[in-house]
Amino acid sequence: MQTTISNHEGWTDASPKEVGYDPKTLDRLDEHYMDLIQKGTIQAASYMLSRKGKTFANRSFGKLLPDDNSPDLEPDSLRKVYSITKAFTAVAILQLIDRGKIALHQSVSSILPEFNTDMHRSITIFHLLTHTSGLQGDPGFHMEPFGLPWYERAVRYMKEQDSDVNWIKMLLAGPLQRKPGKEWLYCSSGYVLLGQVIAKVSGKSYDQYIHDEITKPLGMNHTFMEVPEEHRSQVCCTNDWELEQVLHPRAVDADFPPKAGNGLYSTLEDLTKFGQMMLNGGEAGGTRILSTRAVGLHTTNQLHGVTNNGWGGQQTDYQFGLGWSLDHFDLCSKGTFSHEGYGPSGLYVDPVEELVFAFFVPSPKGFTNESVVTPRAIAWSGLL
Repeated sequence: MQTTISNHEGWTDASPKEVGYDPKTLDRLDEHYMDLIQKGTIQAASYMLSRKGKTFANRSFGKLLPDDNSPDLEPDSLRKVYSITKAFTAVAILQLIDRGKIALHQSVSSILPEFNTDMHRSITIFHLLTHTSGLQGDPGFHMEPFGLPWYERAVRYMKEQDSDVNWIKMLLAGPLQRKPGKEWLYCSSGYVLLGQVIAKVSGKSYDQYIHDEITKPLGMNHTFMEVPEEHRSQVCCTNDWELEQVLHPRAVDADFPPKAGNGLYSTLEDLTKFGQMMLNGGEAGGTRILSTRAVGLHTTNQLHGVTNNGWGGQQTDYQFGLGWSLDHFDLCSKGTFSHEGYGPSGLYVDPVEELVFAFFVPSPKGFTNESVVTPRAIAWSGLL
């Protein structure tokens, strides 16, 4: 339990009142985060709020690392954003659709030959984007008491036994959980396969494509798949396993699954740039990343009558975009889209209010409603 909680202010380019926001709400949000740190629910917290393209809040609290002698978490600290990576993968796929390289309802088997089986031939790019391929969901998705190992661990183990193991066949092994298009099964390995589609179609590695076509054009200069040595001391970690990944990253292996489902490290400022690009209809600073029509398709519901029985829920008509969550029931405007990441972290974009909210709430306890859901409601309550 922390007795003294650090509080840091980062750069802003507008006051809350200038963009129609109640500044007292920020005090409530700060108090909420500091209370969670004091309780030990989270290790630290940082957030950035932007409206109408202007950043009006940029704050951090708590510690960068879990030990007592840790430096503070700063507003510009890096954090692995885990599944928010999927939003970048989805943007890359939509770019390739914009450029006529692939089609949304194209069979994956036309690109990855391992899908050319009677079981997998009907799986399309659309199914992978919307988590409706029928492939095995992530460990724990069905609240199973004895989950399978994470796909990266399984592939690494199998390759240690046999270096010629085909990792795509490994991800496709076993029966489909459902017929494609029938159920929403959150599937990180499906996004890994989309990463391989990007590599095959573009002729670049997945990592290089994301850098060249998304992060570099947007000026996201602190977003990496592998953190450069000079920035490693700025990365927030909650345990030894995360720290080991940062300090001793594994060598890039061309015959290993791309990190298209969970690999990015980023900052609040860079995530906000990405969110602002989506809010602007695919453009930022004179650079067009996506067509306006692609952004519209990307961020509106694409599912009809699809069930979602994950994480203890039961929904018969789940709504989901092409890589973005649309599942909000609080103060967010209709049409708000988002992605969260393990850790936890989050990026929310409200096109009605022109609001972007990026946050890190590093915690070894993982997701809790009070650290992820409640702050969103507090943040939206300040809109005037």
